[in-house]
Amino acid sequence: MATDSRTWFYTTPEPRPYFIEERVNHTLWKNRLQGLSMTCTQFTAPIKLEGIWNGMPVEFEYQPGKWFILRSGREVKELIGVVRQMLMMRPALAYTDANGMFCVEWHTDGGSERFQHIQGNPAYQGLTRLRKD
Repeated sequence: MATDSRTWFYTTPEPRPYFIEERVNHTLWKNRLQGLSMTCTQFTAPIKLEGIWNGMPVEFEYQPGKWFILRSGREVKELIGVVRQMLMMRPALAYTDANGMFCVEWHTDGGSERFQHIQGNPAYQGLTRLRKD
């Protein structure tokens, strides 16, 4: 199955976990991240997937066509780069959340409103704006 983010992020996918998993996983593998396999834990928006990559937890959460959050046990530039390539846009924000997960967010609107909303909140440590509109 040839698939990319247009089939699961830029359009709303069918609310069937297996279909979402298959499309996301094939997109990951097509972009040279064969060691990561995601499992859909929530198939309605916001859609959530979880996986383990090299012993590290990885989570995706997204609202189709609007925003995407990558959470991982630590900052891994290779993983961030693959997600950037998959979504075909630059990330907007990076921070460490209250659970100690390193998070990177992509926003189709640039992320200015999200940045203003979480700025100063102690639950978001090391908040960095990666993209300015």
